[in-house]
Amino acid sequence: MAHLLEPTRAPEHRFAFIGVPHDAATSLGNPGGRFGPQALREALRGVFSWRLQNGRLADIDAGVIDLSAVEVADFGDVALSYHDTALTVEQTYAAVQRALAEGYTPLVAGGDHGITFPPVKALHDATPGNIGLIQLDAHCDLMDFSDRQGRFSGSSGMRRSVELERLAPANLVQVGLRGYATVEQFEIGQQLGVRRISATRFAELGARAAAEQALALASEGASAVYLTIDLDVINPGEAPGTGWPEPGGLSGQQVIDFVRAVAPRIAALDIAELNPVYDTPARTTALLAARIVLDFITTRVRAG
Repeated sequence: MAHLLEPTRAPEHRFAFIGVPHDAATSLGNPGGRFGPQALREALRGVFSWRLQNGRLADIDAGVIDLSAVEVADFGDVALSYHDTALTVEQTYAAVQRALAEGYTPLVAGGDHGITFPPVKALHDATPGNIGLIQLDAHCDLMDFSDRQGRFSGSSGMRRSVELERLAPANLVQVGLRGYATVEQFEIGQQLGVRRISATRFAELGARAAAEQALALASEGASAVYLTIDLDVINPGEAPGTGWPEPGGLSGQQVIDFVRAVAPRIAALDIAELNPVYDTPARTTALLAARIVLDFITTRVRAG
C-alpha cells in the first residue's frame, strides 16, 4: 500500500487517506471538486517532504512532535460510477468501512459535500452506540430532494445523515452557517432540533469556546463523533478554491484552532469542496486544507 507518511517504527497512530473524486451532483455550484483529492494528496506530500526531518516536526505553538510512529496510508481514490449517484454512495461507504475495519482513522477527501453521508454511515454502522456529527460549513445541506440534484448531493448530506437510526438531529451541530438559505432547509433544521453556531455567534464565542460547545452537543449520549469540513466555511478571500464561495465566514486560523480543540475526540474526518479549478496559482486553498489535516493528525498524536 502507498503511504503519504510511512512510519519508521511500529505504528501507534494509523490514518487512512481516502479520495472521493465526486462532483457529478454539483449542478448549482462550481464544478471541479473531483480534482480535490489529488490536490490535497499532493499538498500533504509536500508538507511532509518539506518539513519532516528524521520523523520529527516542529510545531511553532506546541514544540517538537515525533511522527515516526504515525502511518498515513493512501487508500487511493474510490472507483466511482458517475452514472449512478446512489451507487457512488455504496462504493464510498465500502471504502471507508474497510478502513475502519482495519483500524484506521478515516481522512476522507472530496469532492463535493455529497461525499459526507457515506463515511458518516460507515462510522454509524461500525459504532455500537449513538454517534454525533459536527459540520463546519457555510450552508445547511438539509435539502431532502430536488429534480436537479436528487437525494444524494452536496445539498443533502446532513439530511441523509440525521435519518440514520443512531444519529439524532440534536447531535448534529452546524458551525459557521451564514448568509441566506432556503426556507425549507432553515425550517427543517429548526423542526428537527439541529444545533447551530452561526458564523456571527462563532465570532462572539471565539474558536475554542465554539469548539467546546460543539463537541459537548455532538457527543451528548454519543459513542463517537464525526467531523466534516466544507471549505466554504472559510472566508473565500482566504480559500477561493471551493464549490460555492459564500461572503463572510471564518478565518483559516479560526478553523485551525477549532480543529485542534476537537481533534482528540473525533473518530473520522472529511474535507469537502476543495476545488483546484478555482484555487489560486499558489494553491492557497489546497495548502490550507493540508494544514488542517496535519493539525488534526498532530493533535491526535499529542493527545495520545
